[in-house]
Order: sequence, then C-alpha cells, then structure tokens
Amino acid sequence: MALLADDISINTVVGAGTKVSGDLNIAGLVRGASRGEGLGNKFLSHIREVDAILHVVRCFEDSNIVHVDGKVDPLRDVETINMELVLADMEIMERKLNNARKILKGDKTVAGDIAVYERVMKALEDGQSARTVELSDDERALFHD
Repeated sequence: MALLADDISINTVVGAGTKVSGDLNIAGLVRGASRGEGLGNKFLSHIREVDAILHVVRCFEDSNIVHVDGKVDPLRDVETINMELVLADMEIMERKLNNARKILKGDKTVAGDIAVYERVMKALEDGQSARTVELSDDERALFHD
C-alpha cells in the first residue's frame, strides 16, 4: 500500500480491513469481448462473480512480451476494459428490461423496477458505467440476483 500511495501522491493510507482472496488474475479482456472475442464471455462471466474489480494495466515496454494491440497504451487499455464492461452490462439490462416488460402485462408492481432499469440503461447508452447511476438501497437490490 505504501508503494502505491507514493506513486499516486496519497497523504494518508488507512487500512480498511478488506480481505482479498481467491483467483483474482483474470487476464485476457480485448476489444470485442462483449461479442465473444478473445476470452470474451468467459472473462465477463468471471467478472460477474466478484464484488470488486481492480484494474492493473501494463505501462511498460518489453519486446519479449507481446501486447494484444501491438503497442502499449494504458489509457486505451483502460478505455477498452471500461467499454467492454459497459457493453456487457447493456446486454444484461436489455434482458432485465425485456423480462420486466413481459411481467408488467400481468403485474403492474414491476413498473418501478422498469424505471430503474431504464435509468441504468440510459447511463450505459451514454457510455457511462452502471456504478455512476445513483440508486437507493432498494433499487440497488434489484441487481443482486
């Protein structure tokens, strides 16, 4: 933690008692993963099983280690990761919306759920992560199935 704090100019480091365990090295996300490119769906299914994502992006040149895009560009790589996650989330939101709309025909109580799903979908369509949408605890619970 101290090394990281030095690198990004953090004045105070407070341990939060967070435990990190399990196989967390999920490599292989490439542009097009949401359409099955590279490890595609396998990668994205692994991501869905975790509580948090820590991006570690290559920032060094080494002729012995080939970069999937042929050139190291950490900003592009972060952009690719974020966009592929947004695209994968859009697929999930489309399914949730379609299912909720079918249920709505017989059960009007899901109208509120649909409104939440539409807010999240709008953010995703604007290229924003779903986590940027402000949700109440009850609304957030809709996504923990």
